[in-house]
Amino acid sequence: MTIPRRLVLEPPVALFNYDLAETAGFVKGLFSLCVAGPIIIVDTTVWVFIIMVGTGPFIFSGLVEAVLDYRIVSHLHDGKSPGRLADRPIGLSAKDRIQLLTVVVAGNLETEGVRVNPQEELDSVLNREDIDKTVVHLRAMLDCQYSFGATVGAPILLYIGSFIYTILDLHNSIGDADTARALAFGIWWMCIVHVAAVSGGLLASNNPSTAAAVVGKGKTEVSYMERIVLANTRHAIEDRCQARIEALSRLSLTYRARYEPVWMWARGKSKARWLRHTRAWQEHWFRDIIQIGTKGWIFIIAASYGLVLIPCALAFWIEYTTPPIGLACRSLTILLYAVSQLFFINLAALSHIIASRENEDTKKGRWLHHFQETWLGLLATATILVPAWITATFTTVAGTLMAIIGIYNNCVCGITIQYWLSPSNAVVGLATDTESDRSSSWHWNRAGYTAVVFLACITYLGWWGQKFLRERFIQRVNDLVSIVLIL
Repeated sequence: MTIPRRLVLEPPVALFNYDLAETAGFVKGLFSLCVAGPIIIVDTTVWVFIIMVGTGPFIFSGLVEAVLDYRIVSHLHDGKSPGRLADRPIGLSAKDRIQLLTVVVAGNLETEGVRVNPQEELDSVLNREDIDKTVVHLRAMLDCQYSFGATVGAPILLYIGSFIYTILDLHNSIGDADTARALAFGIWWMCIVHVAAVSGGLLASNNPSTAAAVVGKGKTEVSYMERIVLANTRHAIEDRCQARIEALSRLSLTYRARYEPVWMWARGKSKARWLRHTRAWQEHWFRDIIQIGTKGWIFIIAASYGLVLIPCALAFWIEYTTPPIGLACRSLTILLYAVSQLFFINLAALSHIIASRENEDTKKGRWLHHFQETWLGLLATATILVPAWITATFTTVAGTLMAIIGIYNNCVCGITIQYWLSPSNAVVGLATDTESDRSSSWHWNRAGYTAVVFLACITYLGWWGQKFLRERFIQRVNDLVSIVLIL
């Protein structure tokens, strides 16, 4: 999957240490074939459910990174730029530009709680003294991230095709509630597709191997106890807790490379951290241009709301209008999931805003950072986060299993919630093709068409956005040669 991750559940190496030419080795091979498969299935299934549970933070952080990438590549003007400000007589130096371009393609690599700092090592290798090699390295790091169409666009087109097929099936069988519910389930899980579209549209590669190859240094082995010690060196208390959990899990890192990528829900904060450690960030005119302000945060929050809530709203529309019309088991599941994602997005926004003000000298910036570092701040966050996680996990896992197994077809789910406390007054419909079903098909079709159009638009915007950023990045990299000669 294109959605980045740090940890993975892998089969033990011993399962693949045998010689098939020998009888004993052949038996071990059969055993490995039977054991390794279920491990990978469990790993993939758990990761898919994690993505669905954490859709809001995944999308929000990805959009933060995309906005920062756009602002960086859009403001790397050369020294003769007519738009420079009064306190910007010569613009950014070549070294500053190289640092910022490195942030774009490598800002998703972890710099806290790790033995080696990728930003420092890349900064020592990518320099203006050997500009031709630097240009090649930056282009290679960009090309390591596959194009949007190859990794995300084609699978999404297949997903859209399944929607179209289901809608056509509804046209041919008017009033088929089972097909309508299958459509609603697919639209609900469209949230994962939106996460894939956001992550696939970013420029920083999920695989850190190219950055390690540029530096020319091998992987450093880190023991279990070292991971615990390194976890305590992280700055934010929430990051320390996360790192400790990762160490205690003893799961393998996804990539056996020198560097480690951050989780998708932390990519925005990671890129902002890389920015704060560049020389260009010390120039207040540049910081004012790149830093996300109030309008920028509102835009990112609103976009995150849309990418999460619109699929939920369309799925809820279908379930609510499917007899029995009203709020019942399926529609209530989707509603609770949407509410939990709203809390997730708000908490993610608060976390990113606090992180962006980490080094500010203002009274407000210091207060937010200090509050986050206290146990009171952690307790306040947990009070909101834990119920949201429980709700999102239950609705995702239990809701999916109940839909697959058929538990939603019981009598309790055949009535609306207003009759749950007095079921004796409720009427359970047993007919499968009623006038009410046929009347509701109008809503099902409209919701399905809206989902297809919306997903197609998001896919196109994702492709266009990545194409725009890639071309702008390549242009800025190619300009380095002439800038070195000028400056």
